[in-house]
Amino acid sequence: MTDKQQTINGYPVVRSDRRTISINVDQNGNVTIRAPKTTPVTELRRFVEEKQEWIQRAVQRQAIRQEQAPAFAVGESIPYLGGSLQVTTCEIASASARGNTLLLPQYGDPREHALRWLFGQAQTYLPQRVLYWSQIMQITPASITIANPRTRWGSMKSDGSLRLNVALMHCTPELIDYVIVHELSHRVHMNHSPAFHAHTERYLPDAKQRRAALKQCGAYLQLLRPAGE
Repeated sequence: MTDKQQTINGYPVVRSDRRTISINVDQNGNVTIRAPKTTPVTELRRFVEEKQEWIQRAVQRQAIRQEQAPAFAVGESIPYLGGSLQVTTCEIASASARGNTLLLPQYGDPREHALRWLFGQAQTYLPQRVLYWSQIMQITPASITIANPRTRWGSMKSDGSLRLNVALMHCTPELIDYVIVHELSHRVHMNHSPAFHAHTERYLPDAKQRRAALKQCGAYLQLLRPAGE
């Protein structure tokens, strides 16, 4: 059996050069075990069995979040920067917002129109917030990319490349700022050590509370993703 095929208690195992074992439960309730390449199967099995109750609670939490998640549909509302926009269609060439309404073209895929509009807003708003915090923290990213990854709100590479998820625009400004400060702090500490968290809390004393609130927004990552993708 290859590493890619290996499972523990039915959960796939992904081995890498990491030093510790971890368990990931994604927005759809899929469980993945991540482990060092040299960890024996017996140790993995014991670890997973000890964490079984935690896994079940995490899967249940994700199921509840999915049930409570806003649905994208014409006639419904979508969250936007702490408020909401009512989605409707009319005879226009491209999507635009007017007051509390998001107007979409009548033809084509409404989800694609909405996502294209959201990217346009993100490409203006998010770099402005990065600039704001860069000046305060004296940390400047080498580049900024707005993308639509499936699971991550943001990432910072060792070369200073900052990547932010367009779905952040569904969050409140306070949570957006938390993600930006979090990622900029990785230019000082490329880990999640106590020193890293202390650095983040230096600029956002309530970072822990914001991090907890962000976890409740996980369904937003899938809100405008094409069905089945």
